[in-house]
Amino acid sequence: MNHPLRVNGNRVYLLGYGYAPTFTVTFPDGRKRSETIQWRPDDPTTLLSSGAVRIDPPAGTYPDPNVRRKNQIAIQGLFAPTEQLHGTLLSSSFPEMRKPAVAINIYRGDTGLDSGRAQSIFDLDPRMIEQKRLNQVARANLLPGQSVKLNDGTIVRFDGAVNFVNLQVSRDPAQLWVLIFALTMMAGLVVSLVIKRRRVWARLSPGAAAGTVNVELGGLARTDSSGWGDEFERLCDRCLEGFPPTGAARAGNGHKDEDAE
Repeated sequence: MNHPLRVNGNRVYLLGYGYAPTFTVTFPDGRKRSETIQWRPDDPTTLLSSGAVRIDPPAGTYPDPNVRRKNQIAIQGLFAPTEQLHGTLLSSSFPEMRKPAVAINIYRGDTGLDSGRAQSIFDLDPRMIEQKRLNQVARANLLPGQSVKLNDGTIVRFDGAVNFVNLQVSRDPAQLWVLIFALTMMAGLVVSLVIKRRRVWARLSPGAAAGTVNVELGGLARTDSSGWGDEFERLCDRCLEGFPPTGAARAGNGHKDEDAE
């Protein structure tokens, strides 16, 4: 589970496994319906499982929809991959399917398939049983091939079981791009921490003498202010290069005034 199967870039995880019993219901008119559905493993050591099956009569068996709804078959019980009986109580002695058996309760009535309400695939709707819309008609312990006949002639047969697995398949086609962007972002962060951050302002205004311009430069060291004074002086000299000074220059901490023609 922690080391998934990798196939063509896909990762396949095993989330669960167990058994799916198969039941065949023969209705009084001879028509059959089979259903195979996974049951929930209740004991991980022996895979004793519980679950439920809902079977709707075939079309035409009961032409009246209301009568058809009242003759749906529901099965709920336990499945043991290796049968072990304590009296009539069923349990499992081994997780491998050596002697499969079921202990089931069989119901007839409205299973809620047409109600539109969500139901668990492992349990019958208890409201249907409480409201007497779903009534228990038989109880039996069955081995593969054995069946039980209901009072109206319906036959419920246990056909055996098959294995099932619950898989999760994952694929991340953009995984490489995410790695590249993450490394680029980290590189940018490192560069931003290493580079010295500076801010410089310049303001030009008419000078006191005719034909002159007063140039004011200011600067701020956001990080690592050591040596900022010399850097600012050099920057001012480069900015004013080519402008012959006509007045005295005044320089301070990150501030310089200069008259230039």
